[in-house]
Amino acid sequence: MKKKIIIIISIVIILLLIGYGMIVYTDYHKVVNGELPVLANRSDDGNYQGIGYIVEVTYYPDTEIIEEMNMKLFGKTIAGMVQDIEEQNENQENQEIVTISNGNIQNENKIDAFIDKGDNREADILQMHIISNDKTDNVTVEFVPGTYDETSFEQSNTESDNTVNRQVPRSVTTEEEYEEVYGYYKVTVNDEETGRYDGLRWHMKRITKDNTVQVIMEPYLIEVTEFPVICEYSLDSSNYEKKFELTYMGRKDMGVKKIAEKNQFDNLDFGVYTIAGDVSITIEGDMVYTLEDALSEKIITVQDILEQAKQDLKYGFCEEAYYQDGGSREYRYAEYTILKYNTLDGNKDLVIGMQGSIINQVNASGYKTEEEKNAE
Repeated sequence: MKKKIIIIISIVIILLLIGYGMIVYTDYHKVVNGELPVLANRSDDGNYQGIGYIVEVTYYPDTEIIEEMNMKLFGKTIAGMVQDIEEQNENQENQEIVTISNGNIQNENKIDAFIDKGDNREADILQMHIISNDKTDNVTVEFVPGTYDETSFEQSNTESDNTVNRQVPRSVTTEEEYEEVYGYYKVTVNDEETGRYDGLRWHMKRITKDNTVQVIMEPYLIEVTEFPVICEYSLDSSNYEKKFELTYMGRKDMGVKKIAEKNQFDNLDFGVYTIAGDVSITIEGDMVYTLEDALSEKIITVQDILEQAKQDLKYGFCEEAYYQDGGSREYRYAEYTILKYNTLDGNKDLVIGMQGSIINQVNASGYKTEEEKNAE
């Protein structure tokens, strides 16, 4: 019995030592890389006190820029860094710049942020260093907002499927007026302007082909023979992640099949259906499940399907259609379409069907029972 107690105490002591070592190593690694500790408490004098160690921090006068840091463990210095203010500023600037070196990208999230701001007509600047074969191009894309005013536009109703379209101005006709009203994207390469695109008829997006991601300017209301390419890089070096593969197999009938009841698997307030086909899920290349089994066995969730669709949209693997019924969306792939309802009458179902627009077929199928409609 005594031996057993000694073993238990020894194990506890070892675990505590390992945990303490991980705490010390985490902040040691931060200090070595010129970053503030995360597992120590900041004291009134600006230093950081941990368990058995202290991190002394010196800032440049009247700034938040770190000049020097020293980490002391039980009074002995075990790590330190000294950095001049120019080097610190350069490091901060590099974190704001997208770097593409021989096809591999760093700081790709800056492209995401710029695309979102441009779509929302918010001013922003995207800086990129593109290095290829020892040549470096400094590329800058700037979005300059215009004097957008909803009263200056009328809604275009040219689409038969009732999707939201770009609004068309009543009196804007020249390129200069388009830029003034809607804003514009300005592209410069090595300080030379190479392109300018108004914010109504153009937007920035990604497309992916043969494992290569291209960031392009895509036109909305005008026809072009080639999309202007801002940059390109390897998909493998990007933030894209493919967690599973969805496969749609058509049936002879055009009926809607219920896969999941409302709140059945994910505690989500909508059901899951397929129309005119069956769906399978492939995980890790060779593990294949029906959609029903994948959901019931918690291999994936309905939210996983939606998140994958949003990421695929970001990289150009599918197109999006947005409906004026309250906000329903279709993610249109080459082989199938994912429809996520969000109607004003409360329908939030997810339906997977054949390629192209499926919302009219699903609506016409009358797949909702009167009881389900009343519940919504």
